[in-house]
Amino acid sequence: MSEATDVSSLTLASVAALHEPKIVSGPNGRTYLFTPTPGQHQGAQSGYDVKDITPPNAAEVLMPKAVTQHVQLQTTFSFVDYVNRFKNANTVLFADIKANAITAIVDYHTESATDQAGVQAKLTTHRATLKLPFSLEWETWSAISGQLKSHVEFATFLEENQIDVISPVGADLLELCRDLQVLNNVNFGGSVRDGDYTNVNYAKEADATSKGGVRLPQSIILSIPVYFGEARVPITAFKRQKIDDGKLWLGWKLMRAENVRQDEFHRIVDSISVGVDHLTTIYGAPA
Repeated sequence: MSEATDVSSLTLASVAALHEPKIVSGPNGRTYLFTPTPGQHQGAQSGYDVKDITPPNAAEVLMPKAVTQHVQLQTTFSFVDYVNRFKNANTVLFADIKANAITAIVDYHTESATDQAGVQAKLTTHRATLKLPFSLEWETWSAISGQLKSHVEFATFLEENQIDVISPVGADLLELCRDLQVLNNVNFGGSVRDGDYTNVNYAKEADATSKGGVRLPQSIILSIPVYFGEARVPITAFKRQKIDDGKLWLGWKLMRAENVRQDEFHRIVDSISVGVDHLTTIYGAPA
């Protein structure tokens, strides 16, 4: 019989004939106040309002029989620490590469020698999830990947984020940015590939005989973390350009960015697996 049923029985047995509040002792050391509620007709009584008035710490605390908890962790170190604290032989890790998430189900189903199906079902209600957020650097470069900007906007972006570039070296990169930023009122013409660089020609609008050129690298190498709090990894960005009606448009395209992300996710999963003593790891999403 449930506690609610017990309290209902107390109502009928102890206060059914009364038209005034009454205190009743209930199961598990609890005390209840029954207050009559008025009915629709004068003098009628429709029922009782029941309030638990047990003094704090006077009643027995009813503890759950199973853990129902889903913890959201923010770093790999916290995730490993949590799993190591609560893991058992049946704990399973699920690595969802699409969602950038790793979930540990502490109370996962187990094999059973007595069950004909060979499985002993568990509640699977004790979970810990690490949702890997992208780093600010990764989001910044991914946002402009494949986009074309004016040569001045391109130079400004490169200057503001030059700390992420390991090749060309900083001084050469800043010189390139300054060369682009001062090119105002010019008409860009053709370009010529010269090894790892492209020479783009231009002429002054006011003086067609005043000509020059700017030397642009075909690619740069970045060193940025894919996920927040993780180590930096190298990734190549190839230059993209377009000359339209004398205007020069430039941009960067990250090379195989999805492969880099997946490789980094695999590395983190392997690192966590080692940190939790090689618990069973499954690539997929838990239901």
